[in-house]
Amino acid sequence: MSQAVEVRPNNRAFLSGATVLFISMTVVNAGNYLYNLILGRWLGPAAFADLSLIVTLMLMVTFVTATFQLTTAKFAAGYSAENAPADITAMRDWLGRLAWIGGIVVMVIIAGGSTVWRDFFNTASAWPFVLLGVGIPVYFAQGVDRGILQGQTRFGLLAWSYVVEMLVRLGVGLGLVALGFSVIGATLGITLSFVGTWIIARSGVVGMIKEKGISAEARKAITLFAWPVIIVQVSQILINNSDILIVKRFFPPERAGLYAALALIGRVVFFATWSVVTTLFPIVAQKHQKQESHRHLLWVGLGLVLAVSAGIVGATLLFPELIVNILFGDAYLEIAPLLWLYALATMLYALANVVVNYRLSIDSHAGTYFATVAGVIQVGMLWLFHDSLRQVVVLQIGLMSVLLVVLLIWDRLTAMRKT
Repeated sequence: MSQAVEVRPNNRAFLSGATVLFISMTVVNAGNYLYNLILGRWLGPAAFADLSLIVTLMLMVTFVTATFQLTTAKFAAGYSAENAPADITAMRDWLGRLAWIGGIVVMVIIAGGSTVWRDFFNTASAWPFVLLGVGIPVYFAQGVDRGILQGQTRFGLLAWSYVVEMLVRLGVGLGLVALGFSVIGATLGITLSFVGTWIIARSGVVGMIKEKGISAEARKAITLFAWPVIIVQVSQILINNSDILIVKRFFPPERAGLYAALALIGRVVFFATWSVVTTLFPIVAQKHQKQESHRHLLWVGLGLVLAVSAGIVGATLLFPELIVNILFGDAYLEIAPLLWLYALATMLYALANVVVNYRLSIDSHAGTYFATVAGVIQVGMLWLFHDSLRQVVVLQIGLMSVLLVVLLIWDRLTAMRKT
C-alpha cells in the first residue's frame, strides 16, 4: 500500500501552488461560465432563473462540503508536517462516515421537500430539486478527499478533480438541454458532475496506510476546529447567495433572470481569486504548526486578489454593454450599468475572505463571527429593502466595505498584541 504523501513546502510553494490552481481554475471557471452563458441564451431569463436557483441551492448546501474540505485540509497539513500518514487515514475514515450521514440528511430535506421548494420559489417543476438532492451525499463525501489533497499541497490532482467536475457538468448538462430536457437536464448534469469529481478525488487517497482508528483527542480537536469553519462557510453562503434567493422570491421571473445573469458575471471576481485562498490556507497552517514566519503570506494573498479583481472591475466599468452582449445577448442589456457595481461588491468580499481564511488557518476565529454578522445583516436588509435591482447591489457594496475595514483593523490590532 502507498503511504500518504508528505509535503514540505519551501518558500516558492505558495506561488507555484497558486499558479497551478489559478490556471486550472481559470479553465474550470471558463467551462462553468460557458455552461451558464449558453443556457442563459437557450433557456431565456425566466427558465434561467429556475436553473440559477438550483445552482445557488447547490452552492448553499456545499457549505457542508467546504467545511469537510477545509477541516480535513487543516489537519492533513498538520499530520503531513509531522509525517504521520496513519493519522490522515484515520481522520479520513471518521470524517467520511460523517459526510455520508450528513449528505443523506440533506438529500431527504431537498428531495423530500421538492414540492414545497417548488411552490415557495415559484419554479416550473419539482424534479430539479429531487435530482439535486440525490447527488448531495456523494458531493459531501468528496469534500473529505479533496481536503486531504489540499492539506498535502497536492494541487495538481486537486485541480484535476475540479476540471473533471466542470467537464461532466458541461458535457452532460448542455447535451441534455439540447435534447429538450431544459432545467431538468441541466440539473442532472450537475448531479453527475458530483459523481465525477468524487471518483477523481477518491483515486488520490485510496490505499493509504491504515494502522489505527482516530483517537478521542483527535476527534475533539477536529470538532472544535470545525465549528468556526462552519461559521465562516455559513457567512460565505449568506453573503454570496442570499441575494439570488431573495430576488427570486420577491421579483418577477424575468427580473430574477436578469439578476441571475448579473450575479454570474460579477462573481467571476470571487471565483477567479479563489485559488489564492485555497493555496494560502494549508501552507500557512503548516508554517504555523512549525512556528515559522507566515504573516507575509497574508499580504501576498491580498495583493494577488486585489490585482486580479481590480482588472475585472475595470473591464466591467469600461465595457459593460459589450460584456453583457457577448455573454448573454440583447435580452440582458438592462443589467449593464450595474455590472461594475456588482463586481466591486464581490471584490470587497474576496479581499475580506483572504483575511478570514488566513486568520482561521492560524486558529484565530473571531473573523468568522464578523463575516457571519455581516451575512445576517445582508439578509435582513435585502429582505426589507429591495425596491430595485440597483438597490440590492448598492446595499451589498456598503456592507462589504464595512466588513473589509473591520477585518483589517482587527487583524492589525491582533498582530500588534502578539509582537
